[in-house]
Amino acid sequence: MRVFWVNQGQTFDQERRARVLWAPKRSRPSEDGRPGRPQAHWERMLEAQPGDLVLHYSRGEVRAWSSVLEPAYDGAPPFEDPTTRWSSDGRVLRVDIEDLDVSIARDEIPFGLRVSEDSTRWPFRTDGGVKQSYLHEVGGALAEWLLDRMGLSNDVAQNRSWPVDRDTRPELPYSGDRQVVAYQRGEQSSLRRALFGRRLVDTCALCGRALPVAMLVAAHIKRRADTSSVERRRTDNVMPACVLGCDDLFELGYITVSRAGIIQAGPRRRPMTSELATVVGGLLGRTCSFWDESRERYFAHHRRFQRREAERYELS
Repeated sequence: MRVFWVNQGQTFDQERRARVLWAPKRSRPSEDGRPGRPQAHWERMLEAQPGDLVLHYSRGEVRAWSSVLEPAYDGAPPFEDPTTRWSSDGRVLRVDIEDLDVSIARDEIPFGLRVSEDSTRWPFRTDGGVKQSYLHEVGGALAEWLLDRMGLSNDVAQNRSWPVDRDTRPELPYSGDRQVVAYQRGEQSSLRRALFGRRLVDTCALCGRALPVAMLVAAHIKRRADTSSVERRRTDNVMPACVLGCDDLFELGYITVSRAGIIQAGPRRRPMTSELATVVGGLLGRTCSFWDESRERYFAHHRRFQRREAERYELS
C-alpha cells in the first residue's frame, strides 16, 4: 500500500462530492500558441492503484482520507472547475472518501518530518511549506505519524475490498443515489486509538477471541444515547467487542455483565432461535475482561436499561 498526498485547494469540495481526483494531462498552452506539457505531479495519477491511501489537503489542513477504488482512466472532470477550463482532457481517479473527525493543520505536523525528505515526489518544500502542485507521495516516519494521528494505522491494511463496476448485478433494480444527512460519531477515532493503540490484533472483551482490530469495535458500555458529552470522551466507558456477534448481543441485551464481571443471560429472551441460544450459551459464565470496579457503574446502567426495555416490549 502506498500513501499519496493531494493538494486540492478550492477543488476539494467539488472533488469530494464527486468522490474523485481529477487532473489535466497537460499544462495551459503558452501565449504564443505552444501546446502545454505533461507535469509529473499530474502523471502520478497513473501510479495510484486500488487499495492505496490518499490524504486530502485543502486550505491549510488535511481534511479527509480516501482509498483508491480503481486505476485512473481518461476522462473529463465530473464537475465544473474554472481553474482547468483550458482543457477537459484529463484523468479521473475514483476514491472512497471519508472526512476526518478532526482536521490536521499543516503546522501540527512536526517540522522535522515535513523536511525529512527533499524530492519532487515529496509534498513539502525545504522550508516546511506545502508545494503548489497536485499529487505527491509520502512515506517513512511522516506517513506513520499521519496514519497514527488519523487513527488509520490499525485498519488500513485490512480495509474491505470494493467491487469494481463490472462485478455488479445488472438485474438488481436501481433508481439512482439518494442524498441523506448523516451524523458521524466524532469521538470514535480517538477512542479506537486509546483502545487499540497501534496493535493489529486484539481480544474481544466478551468472547475472548483474538481478532484483527478491523473486526473489533469500540463498544460503549453505557448506551451512547444516554451519555453526556463528557462521558462520550471517557475511555473507561468503552470495551472491544467483536463484529462476529458480541457487539450486537451486548447492545441488544441478549447478554449482560453481572456485578462480579460474569457474563449472564440478559432479559431479552424473545425472539430466541435455537442457533442464537447456542451462541448466547457459549458466552454465559465467562468473565468480561474489561469489567472492574471503576467500570461497574456503566455495566450497571446497561443492566438497568435492558431490563426496562424488556419490560416495555414484553420480551422477558
